[in-house]
Amino acid sequence: MGTTKTVIKTIIVIIGILLILASFGASVVANEIDSRVSEDCEDTVGSIGEIIGADEEQCQDARDLRDNLRSAILPLIVIGSLLVVIPIISNFRKKSER
Repeated sequence: MGTTKTVIKTIIVIIGILLILASFGASVVANEIDSRVSEDCEDTVGSIGEIIGADEEQCQDARDLRDNLRSAILPLIVIGSLLVVIPIISNFRKKSER
C-alpha cells in the first residue's frame, strides 16, 4: 500500500510541475502574440485595415487569444503549486509523526 501512495504522490507532483511549466509557456506565447499585435495591428496601416475589415478579424482574434492566455497563467501556477506542495508537506508530516 505504501508503494502505491508513493507512486500516486509522484505522479501528482509531476503533473503540478507540468502545470507550472505550462503557465510559463502561456506567458511566453502571450508576450509573443502581444508583440505581433503591436507590430502588425497597432500601426497606421494595421488600424486602417482593422477598421475597414481587411484583416478579417485576425487582430481581434489575436487580442482575445492573448487575453485568454494571460487569464490562464495564474490558475495554472496556483493549481500546479498546490499539486507540488501538498504531497511534499504530507510526506514531511508523516515522517515527523514517527
